[in-house]
Parts: sequence; structure tokens; C-alpha cells
Amino acid sequence: MRFNSTLSLAMLASATAAQLTTQLFNFTSSINIENSQLRPNGHLLLTTFYQAQLYTINPQARNPKAELVASLPGATALTGIAPVGHDKYAVVGGVRGSYHYDNETIYTVDFSKNSTNPTIKIVAYVPDADMLNGMASMPSQPHILLIADARLGSIFRVDTTTGASKVVLKDDALAAPANASIPIGINGLQVVGNNVYFTNSALNIFARVPVSKDGQTFGSIEVIASLEREADDTLSDWDDFAIDANGDVYLALPPNSISKIAPDGTQSVVAGGGDSLAFIGPTSVQIAQGGKVAYVTTRGGSESGVAYGGQVVALKLRE
Repeated sequence: MRFNSTLSLAMLASATAAQLTTQLFNFTSSINIENSQLRPNGHLLLTTFYQAQLYTINPQARNPKAELVASLPGATALTGIAPVGHDKYAVVGGVRGSYHYDNETIYTVDFSKNSTNPTIKIVAYVPDADMLNGMASMPSQPHILLIADARLGSIFRVDTTTGASKVVLKDDALAAPANASIPIGINGLQVVGNNVYFTNSALNIFARVPVSKDGQTFGSIEVIASLEREADDTLSDWDDFAIDANGDVYLALPPNSISKIAPDGTQSVVAGGGDSLAFIGPTSVQIAQGGKVAYVTTRGGSESGVAYGGQVVALKLRE
């Protein structure tokens, strides 16, 4: 995908998918938004690769603005985020290298006592990790986290009360092949019911695996869908995703699309694609209460000398 130097950030929401999308906010500097999480008040939390900064934004505001919550100590980048209580979240941070992170750390950010000035704690270190990415908490035991390691091809289990961490699942379906051009295996991860759902960016699959309530024991991995793309398309790969109440899955599909997988595995592109500029490198999806709107985050970067920052885009799913 290439961008004409005459394009401005203000034009991003006026592309092919304009009838479905509204750009709510974009950073004016090249800040990558990696992941997101909706709070009970409808605000979004945004993890970024910039100085381990965590932001909050009210997508319902007349002119939404990203406000800095904190720069998390001991990290340079933030990846996964998941709720671990009422308005309390776990966040993954580390010192970012080339497809590797040092000092992988789990923080909690707790707004339950103060909705604007959260309490931030370090609750665990994961010294055996290589590149932690997507993360989810266990529904009946939210202090237990399952975290994807995109380089090791594994899932870590972290107890936020004790700080204990260990690999609980390692499989070729979670790994990137040795010859992968981008060595990122398991990427997005969500727990719904008794299943862990995940994407593998290198293998271009969306899959699930049964899991016990305590996140200790797993069943057999089932591939639900393999990414359908043109023969000359070497850029598209599924990233993070959200699952709605009907079981439909909405996935960030770089370089510029949102993909949908129905419960029967049927897949389609619901927004973006082609020459659309609605999403510049989508990274995560959150579905608002009621299921009518999804919020999509994107990375930042530059193309042909044109710089752009990470976006928050509203995507209309249904009337």
C-alpha cells in the first residue's frame, strides 16, 4: 500500500469505507497503538509502543482526545491488556528489541477507587518469556492470565496474586515456521467460555483450544479458519480480535482491513481493503456494549515521506 504525499490525516476517514467508519482520533506523531480494552464507563484504554505509555480516550466525546494515564516503569513498550477485576486491568510491558523483549513485566492498573488516577503495581515478572503479546484473563478466576508468546510459540499462565508464571501450552500451531519472513506466531488471544481463541500471524490461522477453568489444562487445537488472500498478497495477516455475542469474530487484518469470521468458519472483509485509508495498519478491535459499533486501533508510521500516527476508528457493525 502506498500513499500519495498530498494526502493528509484529515482525509483518512473519507476513503472507501467512509459509510462504515469514522476516525475518532489519531496521534500527530508516529505512536503505535498495539492493543485496547473497553472500561465499564465506555472509555478505551490504549497500550502503545511509545515509552510504555498507556492512554485513555472517550470515544463518545464530541472531539475525542487521548489522555496519558501513565508511562509504566521498567518498560519501553506495552502489548497485551486484559481486565482482572472491576475497572482493574493487567498490562504487559517490556523493553522492546528486534522480535524480542527484555524485562517482560505484568502490571495492574486499578481505577476501581479513583476513576481518573489509577493505582499501578508490578505484580509479576516473566523471565522465561521472549515476546509476550495477546493476553486474556480466565472468566471465573480473573487473577489468572493466559498470555501468548509469539516467539516461543507458547502460552504462559501468570497468577497476578502470587506472581508465579509458567508455560502451560506449547505447540507448532502456536509457533512461526523457521523460514517465516515475520517470525510472529500466536498473536491475539481471547478466552470465551471454555475455549482459548487465538490467531497465528505467521501461519495465517484462527483457531481455538479447550481450556480448564483454572487455565492449567488444554485439549486439542482446532483450526477454525485459514486466511484467504490473493496469491501475490504477502502483507495480510490476522492480528488481535474481538468476539461478539453471536459468536462472530472481528479481526484486525493489516495492512488496511477488518475481517469477519462467522461461527461456521466463513470469512469476509467487512471494511477497508483495496486502496482504503480508513485503517492504517489495524492492530486491535473492541466491540462496544450493544454490539453495534467496534473500535479499531492502528499503528503509526510513515509511507513515502508522509508521517501518520496511530488511529482510533469507529466501525459500524449494524444499525
